[in-house]
Amino acid sequence: MHSHAQSTRFGLKAGVNYSTTYIPSITRPDRILGLAAGGFAQVALSQDGFFLLQPELLYSAKGSETSFQGNTYQNRLHYLELPVLAKINADGFVFEAGPQLSYLLAARNENAAGTSTDLSGSNRLAVGAVAGVGYQLPMGLGLTLRYANDLSRISKGGPRNTLYQLQLSYALPGN
Repeated sequence: MHSHAQSTRFGLKAGVNYSTTYIPSITRPDRILGLAAGGFAQVALSQDGFFLLQPELLYSAKGSETSFQGNTYQNRLHYLELPVLAKINADGFVFEAGPQLSYLLAARNENAAGTSTDLSGSNRLAVGAVAGVGYQLPMGLGLTLRYANDLSRISKGGPRNTLYQLQLSYALPGN
């Protein structure tokens, strides 16, 4: 019985981020939950579908929360992200890694003094790296756990984003 790889599949995904911000050598704030959702394309790079390229376009909510001297500070950041992942599909088990560009759409910083949505001084474009593992059924349903780490700081001398993502995806039948 002969089967051939489907060259391109498009799909949708949604999940949850578990993120924080950090500055090396400083205590990390608590992680917070945020939404991640968007679309992707899977392009087969090998005849058997073992090697894939998967560009994605995602909305991603990140941030952190910390308490200091009885006050709570919450930082919520909203990004449009473009990860471009090299993937290995070993009989449904998926391994992925690649670079990611993130564009800061909005920010909301809350503390005892009030709320700020000011983006001045923010680094609107961030460069990062993504790595993950998961499983994708032949019918297209998949589950992935990822780690993402921005290499760029949120602001000059400021923290960087780091997060874990759990995503549910569905790849439509290919051509």
